[in-house]
Amino acid sequence: MNRRDLSSGLLVCCCLLSETKASAQDGRSATDDTAKAVISQTTSRITIDGVLDEPDWETATSIGEIRQREPNQGEKATEATVVKLLYDSQYLYIGVMCFDSDPKQVIGTQMSRDADLEADDRIEILIDSFRDRHNAFYFATNPLGALVDALIVENDEINKDWDAIWLVRTNWTDQGWSAEFAIPFKSLNFHRGQQTWGFNFSRTIKRKLEEDRWASPRLDLQFVQVSEAGEIAGF
Repeated sequence: MNRRDLSSGLLVCCCLLSETKASAQDGRSATDDTAKAVISQTTSRITIDGVLDEPDWETATSIGEIRQREPNQGEKATEATVVKLLYDSQYLYIGVMCFDSDPKQVIGTQMSRDADLEADDRIEILIDSFRDRHNAFYFATNPLGALVDALIVENDEINKDWDAIWLVRTNWTDQGWSAEFAIPFKSLNFHRGQQTWGFNFSRTIKRKLEEDRWASPRLDLQFVQVSEAGEIAGF
């Protein structure tokens, strides 16, 4: 190999390394831009109490790492979050453990239906059950267990007039706070046999002005952009 070939090879390697690093920082895989997770079927009854102590939660697989959208895009979240998904013949279950190194500083102020959670710690969920990448169902709660739901229309419009039948319970611990959702399939429109849904998750740690997100943790993308959601499969 002559000097010119060696220089060209090194340049290509550097470019590939730069691209891989950039992909990691904005939450993308170097080989696949879409975050993906698998949902597990329950083997026993899930009690919605905010305590994730059933055996199915123990064995379910986490959806994967939740990374910062802000203030430091793509960086490791300052507090760990574990999200797991389960289902049975009637419900989609979502279990979330929001670890916090200073749980006394977790903020929760709102309890009313469809409250504005902007001032609170919160978790937000997006479900694109048709996988049309334009429209989705939105669910959110805070450490007090407020029920907030809406329809996301055409990638940006939020319609809070929509109220679904669903349940969430939360629990405060010395490790942080947890939330347990039960969303009836009858509250979600979807095609029978559709085994892949769009899905995204966001956690806000208010005192740190930090938002952590599963899919597309990028400052130029809003959470309601359904087209940038990840995928869940395994129904």
